[in-house]
Amino acid sequence: MIRNLLLRNCLLLILFLLYLSACARLPTARVAERPVVQSAPDLVKQLEARVAEIQSLKGKGNVSVVSPQKNYTGNALVTEYKPSVLRVDVLNFWGQPVVAFFMNDQEMKLMVYPEGKLYRGPANTTNLSRFIPLPVTMKDFMALLTGRVAFSQYEKPVLLESKDPNLLYLELTSLSGNERLKLTIESQSLNITSAQWRNAQGQDIMQADFSEFISQGTITGPREIKLASGDQANQVRIHFRDLNYNVAASPESLELPVSGAVRELPFP
Repeated sequence: MIRNLLLRNCLLLILFLLYLSACARLPTARVAERPVVQSAPDLVKQLEARVAEIQSLKGKGNVSVVSPQKNYTGNALVTEYKPSVLRVDVLNFWGQPVVAFFMNDQEMKLMVYPEGKLYRGPANTTNLSRFIPLPVTMKDFMALLTGRVAFSQYEKPVLLESKDPNLLYLELTSLSGNERLKLTIESQSLNITSAQWRNAQGQDIMQADFSEFISQGTITGPREIKLASGDQANQVRIHFRDLNYNVAASPESLELPVSGAVRELPFP
């Protein structure tokens, strides 16, 4: 009996050692190395490379706009093709189009389906603000939809002091010299989590916040985008349920669907 007991204990010990050995050989998830940031220009260079990764975006989700003049919420289809094509279709509860916005490098169109009105005008920041009630340039707005900014519009990068090793703070100056942009960046992923614009007097102009990041291959981008004016009076929130990057353009996505009797008007 004693011999059998010893034999059983030895077998249990051998099985336990084999289990530990097998566990030691199991593959483990590789922890990504933290990017090395040598200077502010070096950080900008790395962030610009992330901008260049994305040539197009197609997303479906919810959009809400809050402003003193108008408020609306609905499902939205967002299509973007660099460098300047953007289309946003806002749908009602039944999936019918309510408002559609289209922009390229020459023209902007805003179709209000319930009223049968099609507004047209040149592609500029003033006309963009009629759809997005925020002081944002066309290039920056397209970049913000991907969780980035249009670095070609800024210069003089400066790395600000950070007491949190997990965050980097980068300040840039607009080419006009009238605005400063402060970016909050995760040091591990280099995801931009916040962008804040201030004028020359230090007053807040606009803020963008990004969250719920997803990865597709080497590309990482946010599903949740919140934009707000400096006084918080105007806000835009976009939450993507479905999001795909670098989708090939289709002819129908490059035109605004118009049917029936439509009255064309210039932007007021």
